[in-house]
Amino acid sequence: MRDLTLSQEYLLCAVNEKGRLPHLGVERTVCLVAAALLELQLEGCVAVDKKYVTVTGPLPEGQAHLRPLYAFVNRPKPIRKEKLLEEYTYTVTDAQRDELLESIGRSLADLGLVQPVKVGLLGKKKGYAPTPEAISGVVDMIRAELLEEGEITEDVVSLVVLMEKGNCLKPSFSAFEQKQMKQRLRALGESPTGKMVQEMVEYVENMMAIAVGLIAVYS
Repeated sequence: MRDLTLSQEYLLCAVNEKGRLPHLGVERTVCLVAAALLELQLEGCVAVDKKYVTVTGPLPEGQAHLRPLYAFVNRPKPIRKEKLLEEYTYTVTDAQRDELLESIGRSLADLGLVQPVKVGLLGKKKGYAPTPEAISGVVDMIRAELLEEGEITEDVVSLVVLMEKGNCLKPSFSAFEQKQMKQRLRALGESPTGKMVQEMVEYVENMMAIAVGLIAVYS
């Protein structure tokens, strides 16, 4: 599964059996946006700080599945994270969220890892239901690094943190396995990987805090 990107791996584990993100709660959507932004940041085409997202370069061909998000933040002035998350989590139409989900979903369908599904009352929306093999590929990769004493990479650390904050671990990992993964990450201590874990946790928690702040505005 290492030929997949962070946002592709996360989406495989975040969608339901119909290939959609759940409407109740915003955690999985926020983590999808966080995964996509981190992926763009690591490619050097956006910069992300605690308040703003700024485009810093052209979209690489390998991140074409993130074009909808890149196009949304590609504007003359940096966009505030509140504005970004508002458009992706608290709109009536879910247009921005659906466009991003469908773009990533199509990229996975091209690889044969998901099946397109018509969803919604009139079947006008699309879901992308992952194949069991696709989910197993991601899960086995995580197990190999965090449960079998393998080398821990930045991508897997990021993916596990996103899955934990998005409440995606439970369907694929037992309570014992989840506890083991958390203990393994904590045990890294002051190592470079340990610092990377802390930075990733802070990154996602900042996104979550902004989303929670928006709840008060829309409730």
